[in-house]
Amino acid sequence: MKTLLTAATLGLALLIPACAQTLDINLDALAAKAKQKVEVTLEGSLLTQALDKVPGNVKGFTGNLSRLVVRHYEFDKPGQYADADLDGIRKQVSNASGWSRVISNKEEHESIDIYMLTQGGKPGGFLLVAGEEKQLTVVHVVGSIDLASLQEVVASTIQYDLTKAAGQ
Repeated sequence: MKTLLTAATLGLALLIPACAQTLDINLDALAAKAKQKVEVTLEGSLLTQALDKVPGNVKGFTGNLSRLVVRHYEFDKPGQYADADLDGIRKQVSNASGWSRVISNKEEHESIDIYMLTQGGKPGGFLLVAGEEKQLTVVHVVGSIDLASLQEVVASTIQYDLTKAAGQ
């Protein structure tokens, strides 16, 4: 997913303040079809606990995060999910004021959409929807993220176990 990394980096280059609107990311029907899945939802005290465990050299990345939702699904074969399966999420951003699609790229077997929420002339939320024939990724971030810090995290070799960070 070459386009995913480029578009995600571009989208995250903006600072996203913590006052952003929270989206309901419900993809349970798709999760049931996936052969592999990663589902992360961090907010409130769980997010605070996880951020407290972040190594000092990565603290800048965390900024003012108040919510992080990641859904990544891998399917056995093409066609196990359809673009229409994402209509619920897309309706939320199209019906709510302030949301706009800033990037849309569709190629033969992959697509990516990035939406930004603007509140009072400032960025207030971020939604990434990226899919390939047998993979789907949705990321929703509420809070501020600094691009330089994010690049440092991605480039590092840090192994971070969220279950240990949350004390589970």
